[in-house]
Amino acid sequence: MRMKKLNNRQIIIIAVAVLCVFYAIYELVVVGTVAKKAGTGPKPVAGESFVTALNNDLMKYVIAKADSYIIERAETSWNKNPFLDRSSYREYVGKEPGGDLATKIIYSGYVDAGRKKLAIINGWEYEAGDSLDIKGYILKNVAPSRVLIFNRNTGSEFYVPIQE
Repeated sequence: MRMKKLNNRQIIIIAVAVLCVFYAIYELVVVGTVAKKAGTGPKPVAGESFVTALNNDLMKYVIAKADSYIIERAETSWNKNPFLDRSSYREYVGKEPGGDLATKIIYSGYVDAGRKKLAIINGWEYEAGDSLDIKGYILKNVAPSRVLIFNRNTGSEFYVPIQE
């Protein structure tokens, strides 16, 4: 069997690999024995000095008052759960005093996504012109501070301010 002739690129790659192998052998055998005889090799790290240095570095980054306040606030319980689903939200609103769902419209969020302006009403996202989940009500206009709602039954319009 005849082997194909190697091109220049393959010859260069093999030459570099052989040089790397020779260098590794040189480092292990020649330099390693010289370093051991001279005692200049790496020194073991003392455990206590390492712990002391680590402790000093960590003490530089003590928690600031603002960070501790944020951590404290994150651990407190929420009054309202923003992750309620539709049926849970209806139960929640129905349990409140005066919680008649037809008259209870809560504008709780505003999202501006370029051309789209969304209002979060009773936990659901609506655009201007959408019919609300409550029968007879249409979202007419969306603004960051309030929404305009049209009541088809009475023909009246009213503003609902945002509730944060």
